[in-house]
Amino acid sequence: MKRNIKTNFQDIHYLRQKPNFALNNLLKIGEFFYKNVINFKNFLYEKKFLTEKEVAAYVICVGNLTTGGVGKTPIVANLANEISKNKKVAIISRGYGAKLSNKTPNIIKDNKGIKFKDGSICGDEPFQLAKKVGDNVVVITSKDRIEACELAIVKYGAEVVILDDGFSNRTIKKDKIILVVDSKMRFGNNHLLPLGPLREPIKEIKRADEIILVNKGDEDFSDAINWARNNFNLPLKQCIMTPKRIYNMQTGADIKKNTKNVISFCAIGQPTQFFDFVEKYYHQELKVAFDDHHKYTLDDIKELIKKADEFDINVFVTTQKDETKLKHLIKDVKGYSFCTLELENAIKEID
Repeated sequence: MKRNIKTNFQDIHYLRQKPNFALNNLLKIGEFFYKNVINFKNFLYEKKFLTEKEVAAYVICVGNLTTGGVGKTPIVANLANEISKNKKVAIISRGYGAKLSNKTPNIIKDNKGIKFKDGSICGDEPFQLAKKVGDNVVVITSKDRIEACELAIVKYGAEVVILDDGFSNRTIKKDKIILVVDSKMRFGNNHLLPLGPLREPIKEIKRADEIILVNKGDEDFSDAINWARNNFNLPLKQCIMTPKRIYNMQTGADIKKNTKNVISFCAIGQPTQFFDFVEKYYHQELKVAFDDHHKYTLDDIKELIKKADEFDINVFVTTQKDETKLKHLIKDVKGYSFCTLELENAIKEID
């Protein structure tokens, strides 16, 4: 399958590929301008030339410094479910990559249920959140976080608002900021966009209240703990992510571990970690990485099936995030099994 631009940039950001001389210089120039814009914005907020607006709810931001693939979504869902045992909760997501316009707030889920059949319209991450949270949690998407918060408070009585992402968005005052960091990938080459994966300078970690290190099979996790302790004077927690099961998304039936050859594919920020998880179950004859938040089409499915026929394979494995955008496309496909890897996670204190 054809490699995409985002994947090539991720390889540069995480030191898997070295850019040529000309591209490296262009990326450095881009980083210089981006860094100055971000630093100027943060300066204006620090000196009170710009102010963060307060809303009538307790606001928790679960964010990260880098572009995608860290593992915020399951952490947001767990946090929302725990808090919702005692309070009304709203999750606000930007709704990136959705067909649905996010210029005004969209109710993805209210106390009566989910408003969409799959994530192809409302966005993969908001739909995933809607599926994972309980009745006492509302999920809203909007580019305007303040407008979305006010809607959640006025219409649904939200007492706690959780911002899924939003560390870089300083228009709204946060009562608590949780920074999520991939224990293995960390900050890649430590450069800002477009040369590196950072959306904010590392020094801005000072705005966070705690760090959650996400362990996605990192065999040297103790090194990540020492790195975080030595560099950032913040409380630390760990989120351990492990494969729970693989199931057929067409039937819902669990698939047992075996040595069958499969084609694995995904459209997530860090595809390598997904492929490593799948390897615990199957031999992957082919691994296909689409752009993060890729909008699947029937042509994509046909191309995957064409590749499967070349390898004499009839089983595909993907992520739950991707499943939300695929189910409507593969519902009439016969003779091929589209399966989903489900992960489970546990958040613990670090002694």
